[in-house]
Amino acid sequence: MSFDVRGRAFAKAKLWSDEHTFGPRAYFVTVSRPAQLTLDTVIEQDEGAYRCRVDFKNSPTRNSIVNLTVIGEYS
Repeated sequence: MSFDVRGRAFAKAKLWSDEHTFGPRAYFVTVSRPAQLTLDTVIEQDEGAYRCRVDFKNSPTRNSIVNLTVIGEYS
C-alpha cells in the first residue's frame, strides 16, 4: 500500500494497494493520531513481516519493520 502526497495536498493523497495482496482491504487512516494503516478481513496469508518507509522532504527516510501474526480468522 502506498500513500503519496508529493505535489498535492494531504487530503488529496494518491493511494495505491496491490490488488493481489490487499486490494481494497487496506486503507490509510489519517484522522487518527498517529495515522494508521488498517486492514479489513485479515486472513492467515496476511501473516508476515511488513516494511513501512516514510520519505521526508527535509529529513532522512525512515524505515520500520512490523511483524503481523494472525492468531485466528474471523468473518
